[in-house]
Amino acid sequence: MLHLLLDAGPDTYALATASVVKVVSCALLKSAPAAPPAVAGILNFRGQPVPVLDCGILLAGHPCPLRFSTRIAIHCTTIDGRERLIGLLGENLTRVQNFEEEDFIEPGARAPDFPCAGRIAALGDKWIQRLHPESILTTEVWDSLTTEPV
Repeated sequence: MLHLLLDAGPDTYALATASVVKVVSCALLKSAPAAPPAVAGILNFRGQPVPVLDCGILLAGHPCPLRFSTRIAIHCTTIDGRERLIGLLGENLTRVQNFEEEDFIEPGARAPDFPCAGRIAALGDKWIQRLHPESILTTEVWDSLTTEPV
């Protein structure tokens, strides 16, 4: 299965492409002042409001640097039984890698308050952790950002 790779701090993460609608360059985002700190803002994607999460803040504790390779992956997820779009802002989000399901193994330790990080796979001498974006936004957080289903 094909995965997009993105960096957050010193770590690299994998996002399955099966649910990625599009990868776009950094864009002007509407601010979301009442949102959690990891919400970079709201993207107008084809006329729909899409909350964009900064993977740097979410995964490494500091914002993604805005570079040419910093992109937004538009991901289709199910929240509260409805399909919705979220954007994931990531550094070096320009690479793809094929991983089979059996390539991913349990990491040996997990943070219980961090359900979006999944199993890991080796790529050269580096560990790549799979992301599960559907575990990032709760219904309450989504509803504080927008009332429009996508």
